[in-house]
Amino acid sequence: MPILRLKKYLGIREIGENLDFSRQDVSYFDFSNFSILPTNINKFQPIVTILESGWIIDGRFVITDDGSVIGEGFNWSEAGIGVVIIAQNKKLKVKENSNTLSIKGFSNDEGPQSVIREIDNDEIANSIFVSGFNNLSHFMMEIAPKTILVPLILPKYPSINKSIILSDLVPKKWIDYCLNTASSIDKSNFDLSIKQINSDKAIRFKNILVISSTSYKDSENKINMSVNQAKFFSMQMCKNAFSTTDEKPYIIYLSRKNAAHRKTLNQENLIVIIKKIFPNFNLIVEDEIHKLSMEDQAKLIYNAKLVIEEGGGSTGFVSNLIGNNSVYVTIQTAQRQLDAAKLYLAGLNKYAAWIFGEPVGELTESLVVDNDIIVDESKFERLMIQVSLFVLGKFPMPIIGDKIK
Repeated sequence: MPILRLKKYLGIREIGENLDFSRQDVSYFDFSNFSILPTNINKFQPIVTILESGWIIDGRFVITDDGSVIGEGFNWSEAGIGVVIIAQNKKLKVKENSNTLSIKGFSNDEGPQSVIREIDNDEIANSIFVSGFNNLSHFMMEIAPKTILVPLILPKYPSINKSIILSDLVPKKWIDYCLNTASSIDKSNFDLSIKQINSDKAIRFKNILVISSTSYKDSENKINMSVNQAKFFSMQMCKNAFSTTDEKPYIIYLSRKNAAHRKTLNQENLIVIIKKIFPNFNLIVEDEIHKLSMEDQAKLIYNAKLVIEEGGGSTGFVSNLIGNNSVYVTIQTAQRQLDAAKLYLAGLNKYAAWIFGEPVGELTESLVVDNDIIVDESKFERLMIQVSLFVLGKFPMPIIGDKIK
């Protein structure tokens, strides 16, 4: 049974030579109160690096043979790595044997935690590892824009095959969509193979290339973003999703009616309000958008005049598809902090409105599962009246900075 002892976290600043972080001033226009909120993010160019050997844990975390955890800048936050790995350890309940990997060095409030993973028989080598998880919003903010770097990377690293490695938690259509978006920039054919690895096991690797996340939160809770890459990828998403039609303009309402949590319990009343404020628009209530192809999802969102989303589970995807003449409204639980989503939107020079619902019942203690909510209907109606000024062309759409076409 091999034993891996953690020695240090290696972040983007330690790995990247002469890496330049510059402060980017951004302004966020809030449709809910017509206010302009000036703020800033740390802007940086993504880095790539070759790792000689080690292990991929849970399909997303990289630990090298010398005990280095690839941390800040390659995951959403360094602090979350141990939390996720320990939680997975408790879920899997793997017992030590000759075919397990033992990882020493993680700890939590209960003290040191011995992490055990079954070793997969597979081994990956000479490939591009992009990580991955089953959260579409964060996937689109952290991982998707990496794909535009692929044609630039391969000629510089001849030892790396045309192979993309990622977790089996990622629906394959997500990565297919991202690679298709990236290849459509110059109508090239990447001719890549895609391999999804077991997210419950430890996978041995040799000579893999890793790419920093497009956005992440650092140890000071500051948002860092590869702004140019994120904007360029968003622009290409919008370009591919554009379509013309002679039909009436429409509003799309992304519903969580069939979700296990974070549902809006008075959804039907909100829909009545929308129809009252926008009588000349078609209203599409979509509660199974995930069943559509990614391309059809993108077209449905991009060509809408108003996008209303419950729960924010697709914020990173929707944010990339908000055009110059569309308004985005997200219905959120008051349990969530939304600074990251707002700053990501601001980094793209895009804007939205948030309306918060009050949780129903005893509050959950989960980091990922939220209560269902009830939205104040008078506040919602007031917000719909406000955004109608922009949707109906009575007010010009705000432009702060260089807008994406």
